[in-house]
Amino acid sequence: MKKILFPTDFSLAAQKAFGFAVALARQMDAKIDVLNIYHLPFIDATNVPSQYLDEMLEEKRKVVKENLEEFVKEQPASLIGELIAAYGIFIPEEIKELVKDGKYDLIVMGTKGEHHSKLEKIMGSVTTHTMLQSDCPVLAVPEEARWNELKRIAFATDFEIKDYNAVSRLMDFASTLAAEVHFVHVETKPKIGQMEDCISLPNYPFQFSEFAVVNSPTVMEGIDKYIKEKRIDLLALFIPKRRLWERLFHTSFTKKMTFHSRTPLLVFQG
Repeated sequence: MKKILFPTDFSLAAQKAFGFAVALARQMDAKIDVLNIYHLPFIDATNVPSQYLDEMLEEKRKVVKENLEEFVKEQPASLIGELIAAYGIFIPEEIKELVKDGKYDLIVMGTKGEHHSKLEKIMGSVTTHTMLQSDCPVLAVPEEARWNELKRIAFATDFEIKDYNAVSRLMDFASTLAAEVHFVHVETKPKIGQMEDCISLPNYPFQFSEFAVVNSPTVMEGIDKYIKEKRIDLLALFIPKRRLWERLFHTSFTKKMTFHSRTPLLVFQG
């Protein structure tokens, strides 16, 4: 992974996540393009000459460019690529459009974690919508997260064959970081799976540190327990393309993990 896209709204959460992204880029020997998607306040365009609208957009673009330069100025120039000021209304769609040609290997975004508003937790944030729409892997960095060299990655799985492409990409990511990959499955039925239980999967095509089955009343509690006890630095998930009711379940779970976890969350779409 050599190209990272970092969308920013210049918020405190974005500033903290950017420091994390820069440290990650240094560890991966990658470069970061920094993006801000802007728009104009709502106006009645029918009553505004097109030339005036063009002037407003150009002025806004210049201001955004200046803000981007200010945003990155404390970071090593060798790690910073292009500063992109792009006009758009629906930010996740604009990001998806920008990365669709395969130019980027990873998107890194900030999230407020537990500090999101009630409305955002119900409707989703820009970060969660980007996670659920982008074909490019998305790493969400909670505001509370502090950079710690990524050495232990957990991949939450139901042991489905559909994991293959996501796991392949995850193993490439982990190899770049020289990180261990731990596979964990949370079983919510009583007395099935304990923290110390590990399972053997013959002929599994990837190297891993362990396959663990954890028993917990809920998936989120089980993952939290595993992260704490194994000192996991990053949690990875795969969201396959499913039927509508399945997509709704996985969307809800991903949003909950994004808003709840203090651990960076890496999501693969498929």
